[in-house]
Amino acid sequence: MTESGLQVVVGTPSELSEDSAQDYLDSQFVEGLLEIMTQMKAIRPDIVRGIPVHRFLQRMPCKGLAKKHRMFYGLSEVTKQLDEFWSHSWRTSAGLKYVNILFLNNGFPAFVVGTLCALGAFSVRLAGILPMQRVAGPANASCTMAGTIGYYVTLLLWPSRKLAFFDFACINQSDEIRKGEALLSMGAFLGCSRSLLVLWDEAVVTRLWCMFEMAGFFHSKGPHADKSVLVCPVFVGPALLVGHLGISVLALALLCSGLPLFPWGGIFISTMVFPCLVFVDYVILAHCRSIDVMQHQVRHFTVEHSLCHCCESGHVKANGGQLMCDRLIILRCISAWFGSVDAFESLVRTRLLKMLVFQLANQVFSYWRIVQATIPAAWAIMDLHDIRQDSAAAPLQTMLAAVNYPFCVLPSFSLIILRVAYRVRNLGHSKWTQWLLSFALVVESLMFGAYFLCEQALRQLSDDHFGNWLPAHLVALILMGTVTLVLWRHLPV
Repeated sequence: MTESGLQVVVGTPSELSEDSAQDYLDSQFVEGLLEIMTQMKAIRPDIVRGIPVHRFLQRMPCKGLAKKHRMFYGLSEVTKQLDEFWSHSWRTSAGLKYVNILFLNNGFPAFVVGTLCALGAFSVRLAGILPMQRVAGPANASCTMAGTIGYYVTLLLWPSRKLAFFDFACINQSDEIRKGEALLSMGAFLGCSRSLLVLWDEAVVTRLWCMFEMAGFFHSKGPHADKSVLVCPVFVGPALLVGHLGISVLALALLCSGLPLFPWGGIFISTMVFPCLVFVDYVILAHCRSIDVMQHQVRHFTVEHSLCHCCESGHVKANGGQLMCDRLIILRCISAWFGSVDAFESLVRTRLLKMLVFQLANQVFSYWRIVQATIPAAWAIMDLHDIRQDSAAAPLQTMLAAVNYPFCVLPSFSLIILRVAYRVRNLGHSKWTQWLLSFALVVESLMFGAYFLCEQALRQLSDDHFGNWLPAHLVALILMGTVTLVLWRHLPV
Protein backbone atom coordinates (compact mmCIF):
# COMPACT_ATOMS: atom_id res chain seq x y z
CA MET A 1 0.00 0.00 0.00
CA THR A 2 1.36 3.43 -0.93
CA GLU A 3 1.83 6.17 1.63
CA SER A 4 -0.53 8.43 -0.28
CA GLY A 5 -3.23 5.80 -0.18
CA LEU A 6 -2.79 5.25 3.51
CA GLN A 7 -2.93 8.98 4.14
CA VAL A 8 -6.42 9.05 2.67
CA VAL A 9 -7.47 6.52 5.29
CA VAL A 10 -5.68 7.66 8.44
CA GLY A 11 -4.82 11.27 7.68
CA THR A 12 -8.33 12.63 8.20
CA PRO A 13 -8.15 16.38 8.91
CA SER A 14 -9.16 17.22 12.47
CA GLU A 15 -11.62 19.94 11.44
CA LEU A 16 -13.82 17.55 9.43
CA SER A 17 -17.03 16.26 10.97
CA GLU A 18 -17.30 12.61 12.02
CA ASP A 19 -19.50 11.91 8.98
CA SER A 20 -16.89 13.41 6.67
CA ALA A 21 -14.18 11.40 8.36
CA GLN A 22 -16.26 8.29 7.84
CA ASP A 23 -16.51 9.11 4.15
CA TYR A 24 -12.73 9.13 3.95
CA LEU A 25 -12.62 5.72 5.58
CA ASP A 26 -15.13 4.38 3.07
CA SER A 27 -12.64 4.82 0.24
CA GLN A 28 -11.36 2.15 -2.15
CA PHE A 29 -8.59 1.21 0.30
CA VAL A 30 -10.91 0.18 3.11
CA GLU A 31 -11.62 -3.31 1.79
CA GLY A 32 -7.93 -4.12 1.61
CA LEU A 33 -7.37 -2.68 5.07
CA LEU A 34 -10.26 -4.67 6.52
CA GLU A 35 -8.80 -7.88 5.13
CA ILE A 36 -5.42 -7.08 6.69
CA MET A 37 -7.03 -6.20 10.04
CA THR A 38 -9.28 -9.27 10.06
CA GLN A 39 -6.31 -11.58 9.49
CA MET A 40 -4.29 -9.64 12.12
CA LYS A 41 -1.43 -9.06 9.68
CA ALA A 42 1.00 -6.18 9.33
CA ILE A 43 0.72 -3.75 6.44
CA ARG A 44 4.45 -4.23 5.85
CA PRO A 45 6.85 -6.84 7.30
CA ASP A 46 9.05 -4.18 8.91
CA ILE A 47 6.14 -2.67 10.83
CA VAL A 48 6.34 -5.20 13.67
CA ARG A 49 9.08 -4.06 16.01
CA GLY A 50 10.17 -4.92 19.54
CA ILE A 51 12.50 -3.40 22.06
CA PRO A 52 14.97 -5.62 23.97
CA VAL A 53 13.97 -5.40 27.63
CA HIS A 54 17.55 -4.87 28.81
CA ARG A 55 17.90 -1.95 26.38
CA PHE A 56 14.65 -0.44 27.64
CA LEU A 57 15.71 -0.74 31.29
CA GLN A 58 19.19 0.67 30.74
CA ARG A 59 18.44 3.43 28.22
CA MET A 60 14.94 4.64 29.04
CA PRO A 61 15.80 6.51 32.28
CA CYS A 62 18.39 8.66 30.50
CA LYS A 63 16.17 9.40 27.52
CA GLY A 64 13.14 9.97 29.73
CA LEU A 65 14.95 12.45 31.97
CA ALA A 66 16.31 14.22 28.89
CA LYS A 67 12.77 14.33 27.40
CA LYS A 68 14.06 12.65 24.22
CA HIS A 69 10.75 10.91 23.54
CA ARG A 70 11.22 11.09 19.78
CA MET A 71 14.38 8.99 20.06
CA PHE A 72 12.64 6.02 21.69
CA TYR A 73 11.79 4.59 18.27
CA GLY A 74 15.47 4.08 17.50
CA LEU A 75 15.80 1.67 20.42
CA SER A 76 13.47 -0.90 18.84
CA GLU A 77 14.23 -3.44 16.11
CA VAL A 78 12.26 -5.37 13.47
CA THR A 79 11.14 -8.82 14.61
CA LYS A 80 8.73 -11.63 13.76
CA GLN A 81 8.08 -12.70 17.36
CA LEU A 82 7.52 -10.75 20.57
CA ASP A 83 7.85 -12.17 24.07
CA GLU A 84 5.59 -9.58 25.72
CA PHE A 85 3.11 -6.90 24.76
CA TRP A 86 3.07 -4.07 27.34
CA SER A 87 -0.35 -2.45 27.70
CA HIS A 88 -0.44 0.71 29.82
CA SER A 89 -2.09 4.07 30.26
CA TRP A 90 -0.09 7.09 29.17
CA ARG A 91 -1.53 8.97 32.16
CA THR A 92 0.21 6.70 34.68
CA SER A 93 3.55 7.78 36.17
CA ALA A 94 6.39 6.66 33.90
CA GLY A 95 8.59 6.08 36.95
CA LEU A 96 6.12 3.63 38.50
CA LYS A 97 5.82 1.70 35.24
CA TYR A 98 9.60 1.58 34.83
CA VAL A 99 10.21 0.19 38.34
CA ASN A 100 7.40 -2.33 37.82
CA ILE A 101 8.95 -3.63 34.59
CA LEU A 102 12.38 -3.67 36.27
CA PHE A 103 11.10 -5.87 39.11
CA LEU A 104 9.02 -8.17 36.91
CA ASN A 105 11.86 -8.87 34.47
CA ASN A 106 15.01 -8.69 36.61
CA GLY A 107 13.63 -9.45 40.07
CA PHE A 108 13.95 -13.24 39.90
CA PRO A 109 17.50 -13.30 38.44
CA ALA A 110 18.49 -10.76 41.11
CA PHE A 111 16.91 -12.98 43.79
CA VAL A 112 18.94 -15.99 42.58
CA VAL A 113 22.24 -14.12 42.24
CA GLY A 114 21.81 -12.33 45.57
CA THR A 115 21.13 -15.61 47.37
CA LEU A 116 24.13 -17.27 45.71
CA CYS A 117 26.32 -14.36 46.84
CA ALA A 118 25.03 -14.72 50.40
CA LEU A 119 25.68 -18.47 50.30
CA GLY A 120 29.18 -17.78 49.00
CA ALA A 121 29.89 -15.44 51.91
CA PHE A 122 28.46 -18.02 54.32
CA SER A 123 30.72 -20.73 52.88
CA VAL A 124 33.77 -18.46 53.14
CA ARG A 125 32.98 -17.83 56.80
CA LEU A 126 32.57 -21.55 57.48
CA ALA A 127 35.94 -22.20 55.84
CA GLY A 128 37.53 -19.69 58.21
CA ILE A 129 38.74 -17.43 55.40
CA LEU A 130 36.50 -14.61 56.63
CA PRO A 131 36.66 -14.20 60.42
CA MET A 132 33.42 -14.48 62.37
CA GLN A 133 33.54 -11.30 64.42
CA ARG A 134 31.64 -11.40 67.71
CA VAL A 135 31.70 -7.65 68.36
CA ALA A 136 29.78 -4.87 66.65
CA GLY A 137 30.86 -4.20 63.07
CA PRO A 138 30.22 -4.86 59.37
CA ALA A 139 31.90 -8.28 59.53
CA ASN A 140 28.80 -9.52 61.36
CA ALA A 141 26.72 -8.78 58.25
CA SER A 142 28.90 -10.23 55.49
CA CYS A 143 26.17 -12.54 54.11
CA THR A 144 23.54 -9.79 54.10
CA MET A 145 25.93 -7.31 52.48
CA ALA A 146 27.00 -9.81 49.81
CA GLY A 147 23.39 -10.74 49.08
CA THR A 148 22.23 -7.12 48.93
CA ILE A 149 25.06 -6.03 46.62
CA GLY A 150 24.56 -9.05 44.37
CA TYR A 151 20.80 -8.45 44.26
CA TYR A 152 20.84 -4.79 43.26
CA VAL A 153 23.74 -5.04 40.81
CA THR A 154 21.91 -7.88 39.03
CA LEU A 155 18.59 -6.02 39.21
CA LEU A 156 20.07 -3.05 37.37
CA LEU A 157 22.39 -4.82 34.92
CA TRP A 158 20.78 -8.20 34.12
CA PRO A 159 20.84 -8.68 30.30
CA SER A 160 17.28 -9.88 29.76
CA ARG A 161 16.86 -11.35 26.28
CA LYS A 162 13.14 -10.72 26.01
CA LEU A 163 11.69 -8.62 23.20
CA ALA A 164 8.70 -6.52 24.18
CA PHE A 165 6.22 -4.23 22.46
CA PHE A 166 6.22 -0.78 24.03
CA ASP A 167 4.23 1.75 22.03
CA PHE A 168 6.59 4.70 22.60
CA ALA A 169 9.51 2.69 21.20
CA CYS A 170 7.82 0.46 18.61
CA ILE A 171 5.47 2.97 16.96
CA ASN A 172 6.94 6.00 15.23
CA GLN A 173 5.41 8.91 17.17
CA SER A 174 6.82 11.63 14.90
CA ASP A 175 5.57 10.33 11.52
CA GLU A 176 1.78 10.22 11.21
CA ILE A 177 1.89 7.89 8.20
CA ARG A 178 4.16 5.37 9.93
CA LYS A 179 2.08 5.70 13.07
CA GLY A 180 -1.10 5.00 11.12
CA GLU A 181 0.44 1.91 9.54
CA ALA A 182 1.42 0.62 12.98
CA LEU A 183 -2.04 1.27 14.42
CA LEU A 184 -3.71 -0.55 11.55
CA SER A 185 -1.23 -3.40 12.11
CA MET A 186 -1.99 -3.66 15.83
CA GLY A 187 -3.46 -7.11 15.28
CA ALA A 188 -0.05 -8.28 14.05
CA PHE A 189 1.64 -6.95 17.20
CA LEU A 190 -0.89 -8.75 19.39
CA GLY A 191 -0.86 -11.94 17.34
CA CYS A 192 2.92 -12.39 17.44
CA SER A 193 3.17 -11.66 21.18
CA ARG A 194 3.53 -14.71 23.44
CA SER A 195 2.12 -12.90 26.47
CA LEU A 196 0.38 -9.69 27.50
CA LEU A 197 1.52 -7.57 30.45
CA VAL A 198 -1.07 -5.07 31.67
CA LEU A 199 0.45 -2.33 33.84
CA TRP A 200 -2.73 -1.73 35.78
CA ASP A 201 -4.21 1.30 37.43
CA GLU A 202 -7.79 2.52 37.70
CA ALA A 203 -7.39 4.66 34.57
CA VAL A 204 -6.92 1.57 32.37
CA VAL A 205 -10.64 0.72 32.31
CA THR A 206 -11.50 4.22 31.11
CA ARG A 207 -9.01 4.15 28.20
CA LEU A 208 -10.31 2.71 24.93
CA TRP A 209 -6.82 1.73 23.75
CA CYS A 210 -6.09 -0.37 26.85
CA MET A 211 -9.37 -2.29 26.74
CA PHE A 212 -9.01 -2.74 22.99
CA GLU A 213 -5.52 -4.20 23.39
CA MET A 214 -6.67 -6.69 26.03
CA ALA A 215 -9.70 -7.76 24.01
CA GLY A 216 -7.58 -7.98 20.85
CA PHE A 217 -5.11 -10.28 22.61
CA PHE A 218 -7.98 -12.52 23.71
CA HIS A 219 -9.25 -12.58 20.13
CA SER A 220 -5.83 -13.54 18.74
CA LYS A 221 -5.07 -16.30 21.27
CA GLY A 222 -8.45 -18.02 21.50
CA PRO A 223 -10.16 -19.57 24.55
CA HIS A 224 -6.96 -20.04 26.59
CA ALA A 225 -5.69 -16.48 26.21
CA ASP A 226 -6.10 -15.71 29.93
CA LYS A 227 -3.20 -18.09 30.71
CA SER A 228 -0.86 -15.76 28.81
CA VAL A 229 -2.01 -12.54 30.49
CA LEU A 230 -0.36 -10.93 33.51
CA VAL A 231 -2.11 -7.99 35.19
CA CYS A 232 0.18 -6.12 37.55
CA PRO A 233 -0.84 -2.90 39.34
CA VAL A 234 1.83 -0.25 38.92
CA PHE A 235 2.41 0.05 42.68
CA VAL A 236 3.41 -3.62 43.11
CA GLY A 237 6.98 -3.48 41.80
CA PRO A 238 7.90 -0.33 43.77
CA ALA A 239 6.19 -1.68 46.92
CA LEU A 240 8.02 -5.02 46.82
CA LEU A 241 11.37 -3.38 46.06
CA VAL A 242 10.91 -0.95 48.94
CA GLY A 243 10.00 -3.90 51.18
CA HIS A 244 13.11 -5.79 50.06
CA LEU A 245 15.32 -2.75 50.63
CA GLY A 246 13.71 -2.07 54.01
CA ILE A 247 14.36 -5.62 55.27
CA SER A 248 17.95 -5.44 53.99
CA VAL A 249 18.65 -2.11 55.72
CA LEU A 250 16.97 -3.28 58.93
CA ALA A 251 19.02 -6.49 58.97
CA LEU A 252 22.27 -4.61 58.28
CA ALA A 253 21.54 -2.10 61.05
CA LEU A 254 20.75 -4.84 63.56
CA LEU A 255 23.73 -7.01 62.67
CA CYS A 256 26.25 -4.15 62.59
CA SER A 257 25.00 -2.72 65.89
CA GLY A 258 25.89 -5.89 67.76
CA LEU A 259 22.61 -5.80 69.73
CA PRO A 260 21.64 -9.15 71.25
CA LEU A 261 18.56 -10.64 69.60
CA PHE A 262 16.90 -10.88 73.02
CA PRO A 263 15.57 -8.49 74.15
CA TRP A 264 17.01 -5.37 72.52
CA GLY A 265 17.23 -6.73 69.01
CA GLY A 266 13.57 -7.76 69.11
CA ILE A 267 12.53 -4.37 70.48
CA PHE A 268 14.54 -2.59 67.76
CA ILE A 269 12.97 -4.71 65.00
CA SER A 270 9.42 -4.24 66.35
CA THR A 271 9.86 -0.47 66.66
CA MET A 272 11.10 -0.12 63.09
CA VAL A 273 8.71 -2.62 61.49
CA PHE A 274 5.43 -1.53 63.12
CA PRO A 275 4.85 1.76 61.20
CA CYS A 276 5.94 0.08 57.96
CA LEU A 277 3.41 -2.72 58.45
CA VAL A 278 0.64 -0.20 59.15
CA PHE A 279 1.40 1.60 55.89
CA VAL A 280 1.63 -1.68 53.94
CA ASP A 281 -1.74 -2.81 55.33
CA TYR A 282 -3.26 0.53 54.31
CA VAL A 283 -1.99 0.05 50.75
CA ILE A 284 -3.34 -3.52 50.69
CA LEU A 285 -6.79 -2.32 51.84
CA ALA A 286 -6.77 0.35 49.12
CA HIS A 287 -5.89 -2.30 46.53
CA CYS A 288 -8.70 -4.57 47.74
CA ARG A 289 -11.22 -1.74 47.45
CA SER A 290 -9.93 -0.90 43.97
CA ILE A 291 -10.98 -4.39 42.83
CA ASP A 292 -14.60 -3.49 43.62
CA VAL A 293 -14.25 -0.21 41.70
CA MET A 294 -12.78 -2.08 38.73
CA GLN A 295 -15.66 -4.58 38.67
CA HIS A 296 -18.21 -1.76 38.58
CA GLN A 297 -16.32 0.03 35.81
CA VAL A 298 -15.92 -3.05 33.61
CA ARG A 299 -19.54 -4.20 34.09
CA HIS A 300 -20.68 -0.81 32.75
CA PHE A 301 -17.98 -0.40 30.11
CA THR A 302 -19.06 1.16 26.80
CA VAL A 303 -17.01 2.27 23.82
CA GLU A 304 -19.01 5.48 23.68
CA HIS A 305 -17.90 6.62 27.14
CA SER A 306 -14.30 5.37 26.95
CA LEU A 307 -11.54 7.91 26.45
CA CYS A 308 -8.87 8.49 23.80
CA HIS A 309 -5.97 10.91 24.12
CA CYS A 310 -6.47 12.21 20.59
CA CYS A 311 -10.12 13.12 21.20
CA GLU A 312 -9.36 14.71 24.58
CA SER A 313 -6.76 16.97 22.96
CA GLY A 314 -9.12 17.99 20.14
CA HIS A 315 -6.95 16.19 17.59
CA VAL A 316 -4.33 18.92 17.93
CA LYS A 317 -0.70 18.26 18.85
CA ALA A 318 1.21 20.31 21.40
CA ASN A 319 2.94 22.12 18.50
CA GLY A 320 -0.40 22.95 16.86
CA GLY A 321 -0.27 20.24 14.20
CA GLN A 322 -3.11 17.87 13.36
CA LEU A 323 -3.39 14.67 15.38
CA MET A 324 -4.77 11.50 13.81
CA CYS A 325 -7.96 10.12 15.41
CA ASP A 326 -7.19 6.72 16.93
CA ARG A 327 -10.85 6.06 17.76
CA LEU A 328 -11.87 5.69 14.11
CA ILE A 329 -9.15 3.11 13.49
CA ILE A 330 -10.03 1.23 16.69
CA LEU A 331 -13.70 1.10 15.70
CA ARG A 332 -12.73 -0.33 12.31
CA CYS A 333 -10.60 -2.99 14.00
CA ILE A 334 -13.41 -3.83 16.43
CA SER A 335 -15.82 -4.33 13.56
CA ALA A 336 -13.30 -6.52 11.73
CA TRP A 337 -12.37 -8.69 14.74
CA PHE A 338 -15.55 -8.92 16.79
CA GLY A 339 -18.28 -8.22 14.24
CA SER A 340 -19.81 -5.32 16.16
CA VAL A 341 -19.23 -2.93 19.03
CA ASP A 342 -21.84 -4.81 21.09
CA ALA A 343 -19.89 -8.07 20.75
CA PHE A 344 -16.70 -6.29 21.81
CA GLU A 345 -18.39 -4.76 24.85
CA SER A 346 -19.87 -8.14 25.77
CA LEU A 347 -16.41 -9.76 25.73
CA VAL A 348 -15.06 -6.98 27.95
CA ARG A 349 -17.89 -7.41 30.47
CA THR A 350 -17.54 -11.20 30.66
CA ARG A 351 -14.17 -12.80 29.83
CA LEU A 352 -12.06 -9.74 30.52
CA LEU A 353 -13.88 -9.04 33.78
CA LYS A 354 -13.40 -12.62 35.01
CA MET A 355 -9.70 -12.54 34.16
CA LEU A 356 -9.14 -9.14 35.80
CA VAL A 357 -10.88 -10.11 39.05
CA PHE A 358 -8.89 -13.35 39.33
CA GLN A 359 -5.56 -11.69 38.61
CA LEU A 360 -6.06 -8.67 40.87
CA ALA A 361 -7.44 -10.74 43.75
CA ASN A 362 -5.02 -13.68 43.58
CA GLN A 363 -1.89 -12.92 41.55
CA VAL A 364 -0.80 -9.44 42.64
CA PHE A 365 0.97 -10.64 45.79
CA SER A 366 1.88 -14.10 44.57
CA TYR A 367 3.95 -16.61 46.52
CA TRP A 368 7.16 -16.02 44.57
CA ARG A 369 6.86 -12.24 44.73
CA ILE A 370 6.59 -12.42 48.53
CA VAL A 371 9.58 -14.79 48.68
CA GLN A 372 11.64 -12.42 46.53
CA ALA A 373 10.76 -9.46 48.77
CA THR A 374 11.54 -11.27 52.05
CA ILE A 375 14.70 -13.17 51.03
CA PRO A 376 16.99 -10.78 52.99
CA ALA A 377 15.64 -12.52 56.11
CA ALA A 378 17.46 -15.68 54.97
CA TRP A 379 20.70 -13.77 54.45
CA ALA A 380 20.44 -12.29 57.96
CA ILE A 381 19.87 -15.75 59.46
CA MET A 382 23.11 -16.91 57.82
CA ASP A 383 24.90 -14.00 59.49
CA LEU A 384 23.50 -15.05 62.88
CA HIS A 385 25.26 -18.41 62.58
CA ASP A 386 28.30 -17.30 64.59
CA ILE A 387 26.23 -16.76 67.75
CA ARG A 388 24.54 -20.13 67.58
CA GLN A 389 25.59 -23.41 69.14
CA ASP A 390 29.14 -24.39 68.29
CA SER A 391 28.56 -27.89 66.90
CA ALA A 392 28.88 -29.82 63.65
CA ALA A 393 25.09 -29.57 63.17
CA ALA A 394 25.09 -25.76 63.46
CA PRO A 395 25.58 -24.96 59.73
CA LEU A 396 22.78 -27.34 58.70
CA GLN A 397 20.32 -26.04 61.28
CA THR A 398 21.16 -22.49 60.19
CA MET A 399 20.35 -23.37 56.58
CA LEU A 400 17.06 -25.03 57.61
CA ALA A 401 16.04 -21.83 59.40
CA ALA A 402 17.18 -19.72 56.43
CA VAL A 403 14.89 -21.76 54.15
CA ASN A 404 11.95 -21.88 56.56
CA TYR A 405 11.41 -18.16 57.16
CA PRO A 406 11.35 -16.64 53.64
CA PHE A 407 9.89 -19.71 51.89
CA CYS A 408 7.29 -20.84 54.46
CA VAL A 409 6.71 -18.66 57.52
CA LEU A 410 6.58 -15.16 56.00
CA PRO A 411 4.56 -16.11 52.85
CA SER A 412 1.99 -17.99 54.98
CA PHE A 413 1.43 -15.11 57.40
CA SER A 414 1.36 -12.65 54.48
CA LEU A 415 -1.35 -14.68 52.73
CA ILE A 416 -3.52 -14.77 55.86
CA ILE A 417 -3.23 -10.98 56.23
CA LEU A 418 -4.08 -10.50 52.53
CA ARG A 419 -7.20 -12.63 52.80
CA VAL A 420 -8.39 -10.94 55.99
CA ALA A 421 -7.78 -7.53 54.39
CA TYR A 422 -9.97 -8.50 51.44
CA ARG A 423 -12.75 -9.58 53.80
CA VAL A 424 -12.76 -6.36 55.86
CA ARG A 425 -12.09 -3.92 52.99
CA ASN A 426 -15.60 -2.40 53.12
CA LEU A 427 -16.06 -2.10 56.89
CA GLY A 428 -15.46 1.63 56.62
CA HIS A 429 -14.81 4.13 53.85
CA SER A 430 -13.34 7.11 55.69
CA LYS A 431 -9.58 7.52 55.90
CA TRP A 432 -9.62 7.23 59.68
CA THR A 433 -11.54 3.97 59.52
CA GLN A 434 -9.10 2.57 56.98
CA TRP A 435 -6.14 3.52 59.17
CA LEU A 436 -7.83 1.84 62.16
CA LEU A 437 -8.34 -1.29 60.07
CA SER A 438 -4.67 -1.13 59.11
CA PHE A 439 -3.70 -1.02 62.79
CA ALA A 440 -6.01 -3.97 63.44
CA LEU A 441 -4.38 -5.98 60.67
CA VAL A 442 -0.97 -5.35 62.22
CA VAL A 443 -2.25 -7.11 65.35
CA GLU A 444 -2.31 -10.25 63.20
CA SER A 445 1.46 -9.98 63.13
CA LEU A 446 1.33 -11.29 66.69
CA MET A 447 0.91 -14.67 64.99
CA PHE A 448 4.53 -14.34 63.98
CA GLY A 449 5.53 -13.73 67.59
CA ALA A 450 3.51 -16.75 68.70
CA TYR A 451 5.23 -18.90 66.08
CA PHE A 452 8.63 -17.63 67.20
CA LEU A 453 7.88 -18.60 70.83
CA CYS A 454 6.78 -22.07 69.71
CA GLU A 455 10.02 -22.43 67.75
CA GLN A 456 12.02 -21.43 70.84
CA ALA A 457 10.21 -24.10 72.87
CA LEU A 458 11.01 -26.67 70.17
CA ARG A 459 14.67 -25.65 70.26
CA GLN A 460 14.81 -26.07 74.02
CA LEU A 461 13.16 -29.47 73.80
CA SER A 462 15.53 -30.53 71.02
CA ASP A 463 18.56 -29.28 72.94
CA ASP A 464 17.51 -31.22 76.05
CA HIS A 465 17.06 -34.52 74.18
CA PHE A 466 19.57 -34.35 71.30
CA GLY A 467 22.12 -31.76 72.36
CA ASN A 468 21.48 -29.48 69.33
CA TRP A 469 18.68 -27.64 67.50
CA LEU A 470 18.76 -29.66 64.28
CA PRO A 471 15.62 -31.79 65.00
CA ALA A 472 13.70 -28.66 66.04
CA HIS A 473 14.50 -26.82 62.79
CA LEU A 474 13.71 -29.92 60.74
CA VAL A 475 10.30 -30.36 62.41
CA ALA A 476 9.56 -26.63 62.02
CA LEU A 477 10.41 -26.73 58.30
CA ILE A 478 8.23 -29.81 57.68
CA LEU A 479 5.26 -28.38 59.60
CA MET A 480 5.45 -24.91 58.05
CA GLY A 481 6.08 -26.37 54.61
CA THR A 482 2.85 -28.36 54.92
CA VAL A 483 0.93 -25.34 56.22
CA THR A 484 2.28 -23.18 53.38
CA LEU A 485 1.30 -25.72 50.74
CA VAL A 486 -2.24 -26.06 52.12
CA LEU A 487 -2.79 -22.31 52.52
CA TRP A 488 -1.54 -21.29 49.08
CA ARG A 489 -3.48 -24.05 47.35
CA HIS A 490 -6.77 -23.97 49.22
CA LEU A 491 -7.29 -20.69 51.11
CA PRO A 492 -10.30 -19.04 49.40
CA VAL A 493 -10.33 -15.45 48.23
